[in-house]
Amino acid sequence: MAHGWLAKLECPRCCYRPEVKDAANYLGCPRCRAEIGIPVNYLAMSAPATGEKFDKALARDPNLGIWRWESLLPVHSEAPITLGEGNTPLIRLDGVGKRSKAGSLYLKNEASNPTWTHKDRLSAAAVTAASVLGASAVVAASTGNHGASIAAYAARGNMRCIISTYTWAPETMRTLMEVYGAEVHGFERSEQRYEMIAVGAAESGWYPCSNSTWPPVGSPPYGVDGYKTIAYELWEQLPNQSIDAVVVPTGYGDCIRGIARGFDDLREAGVVDYSPKLIAAEVFGKISRSLRSSSNDLGPESVHPTTAFSISNECTTYQALDAVRSNGGRAVSVSEEDILGAQVDLARLDGLYVEASSAVAVAAVQQAFRSGILHHDDTVVLVSTSSGLKDPGTTAEFLAQRKRRSDVGASDATPSQSDGIQRADV
Repeated sequence: MAHGWLAKLECPRCCYRPEVKDAANYLGCPRCRAEIGIPVNYLAMSAPATGEKFDKALARDPNLGIWRWESLLPVHSEAPITLGEGNTPLIRLDGVGKRSKAGSLYLKNEASNPTWTHKDRLSAAAVTAASVLGASAVVAASTGNHGASIAAYAARGNMRCIISTYTWAPETMRTLMEVYGAEVHGFERSEQRYEMIAVGAAESGWYPCSNSTWPPVGSPPYGVDGYKTIAYELWEQLPNQSIDAVVVPTGYGDCIRGIARGFDDLREAGVVDYSPKLIAAEVFGKISRSLRSSSNDLGPESVHPTTAFSISNECTTYQALDAVRSNGGRAVSVSEEDILGAQVDLARLDGLYVEASSAVAVAAVQQAFRSGILHHDDTVVLVSTSSGLKDPGTTAEFLAQRKRRSDVGASDATPSQSDGIQRADV
């Protein structure tokens, strides 16, 4: 058990405040669940953000990663659990930017984190919080990045880790979880995964570090606020340039909520005048439909297999909708063909191979420019959540299919067509 303290929690909708040590906090606000029939994730009530805190954070060693900003986070520990997460590069996308006719397009490369995913920011904060609370173990429901990241940070903190996944989870992802020492359990259905977590949290003192309930709530607020540091770093990396929009691959909305809260802190401290528009890049269109609904309709929506399995949820969350709405944002849904095409385009035009869920953001920003959601003189940042090497088999299959189509097209050309093409090339 680490010495430290955690900020109080509060429901953003009804202001209910639970006990920080309540084992049921991962279920969200009980009042809202009773009143409106959906769970609402708590917010961690950090101390007010000030310009002085940001100045002091900037003066600290960048190698401290997210803990450089500790005075602005809701988790404080004498021994925070860290692998050097955060401080990831911001890369200008000249190739994709030119194709999209974007004036200033950047990519925040979260694959530079220790387990090659943005989840490391959440994991560092959540596992540290679990240590401060004296949890007997950390547990997460995950098909990949989240579980591998939690497992790595649990290993770093010498804590037991249990991961509840699906039987169909990619073998690469399962290997990543197991190599860090996690106890991995595969199930066929969501309710089975969450039932195991519920029993462990209630009876054995496990600390849930992911969404662990249905309907979904989101990850623990202390972990969600680890993503605030993405906003802080963007402010530091583009000091003389206002950011008009940030495009975030979105499932349950942990990352987009954390980024929104980070920009709220910057605005509260008076170091920026306004927050950028937040655009949720998604598959299936569930967030888009929920935003158009006058009620708190979170789904479920019909789904199908997708390469962007990290964000392929049937439902969205209150926190995702609230983050988008409160920042004047939108949701943009893209097709499977668009995702894989964007993945290859980014690799070939800008030298970055990202996971399919990250490619959703690339496809979404192109669509947002075409539809007028974004303007071509806007400064836009894409959040790339992980490396394409987490699931290279899907990319290989797509490239093979594209080559077969190309070969078929070439063989179908008539002699005169082929001759004409040859002369043109000469």
